[in-house]
Amino acid sequence: MAEHGRKHPRLLVLSTACLLALSACGGSSGGKSTQSSSPTSTASAPAAATVTATTPASSATAISAVVGGVTATMHAGTHRPKVNQPWPIHFIVSREGHPVGASVAYEYLLGSQVVAHRSHYTFTGHFSDVFMWPSSAVGYPLTFRAVIVSGTITMNLDYKVQVVA
Repeated sequence: MAEHGRKHPRLLVLSTACLLALSACGGSSGGKSTQSSSPTSTASAPAAATVTATTPASSATAISAVVGGVTATMHAGTHRPKVNQPWPIHFIVSREGHPVGASVAYEYLLGSQVVAHRSHYTFTGHFSDVFMWPSSAVGYPLTFRAVIVSGTITMNLDYKVQVVA
């Protein structure tokens, strides 16, 4: 068996190619801010910091982070999205319950390595997106990362997924 550092280069290259196919997927819609339900994971840090909140691959479908009084929450349909089936995600960003301007960009991770980037949207309060995972993503333990930026605050919301056929 190959040592750990040499075992994954082919896997990483393969997953990078398949995840880059995601860049053409998805449509989106913006809208009015709403209050979020209770989060499953929360992280706090000083206002100018970057923080990462991670949810395990479980039945929990929401993750939140709080930085400098700004709360960002992501709701997703499932940790096991199906190939070529809509996978809805929804973001809420607020300060003291009021909508704030923000942007979201998507990153895809294999382990701790970012293997693809997708999209960049700006919105106030809340944002929804729906896209489909390609069959080439089946079987990889991936993390979907939503990079939320509001002013000087950056929050990474990491959501583990395992795409299924």
